[in-house]
Amino acid sequence: MLLRQFSYRRQNGTPAEFVLAIVGFSLLLTSCDTLSLQPLSSETEKTIAEPAVIGSWKNSEDATIWIVTEKSPAVYSVVQQGKSTDLLKVRLARIGQVLFADFQPAEQEFCQIPGHLFARVQVDSSKMQIAWVDFKWLERQVQPPSFLVHQFAAFGEDNNLILTATTAELRAYLEKVIGMSKAFQEDQIFRRVVPANR
Repeated sequence: MLLRQFSYRRQNGTPAEFVLAIVGFSLLLTSCDTLSLQPLSSETEKTIAEPAVIGSWKNSEDATIWIVTEKSPAVYSVVQQGKSTDLLKVRLARIGQVLFADFQPAEQEFCQIPGHLFARVQVDSSKMQIAWVDFKWLERQVQPPSFLVHQFAAFGEDNNLILTATTAELRAYLEKVIGMSKAFQEDQIFRRVVPANR
């Protein structure tokens, strides 16, 4: 719910668990990371299909397993094994030569304004690397006129950055910072889980 304070804290779990918690259930403006109100794809900037992401993936750091399926053309669902209600919807988009994932909740609750979290993705037949846009770094770049259109939303003692830029503006900005390692968090490494009967 939009008015509910999101109480999850990063130190309470692993990075993968944190992402599923912040993205999966709510992606609300009350979450503790920056969100975008607009997606990375549009009528002119289409989502793309990437069959390589489909399957089960084990996080190398904490052994949690993400199950990725294609629910409709170029639209994927992500769920953590054992938590079937924590459903995410993911669309993929390419900016320049780089593949990005756009995460949002699969379902919208009453009074909820869903947001978007972005990550850089590299995937092959056996390994997937996900690097989340480092929104803490992004917050430090707030210098008009070059920075993205945004607002700050106060929740309790937190003052959260909310990106209100258009899809085209988001893509243009990310294209400028793609080559900056500090613009992204450390890669999370996932290994494909191969069924035992294969």
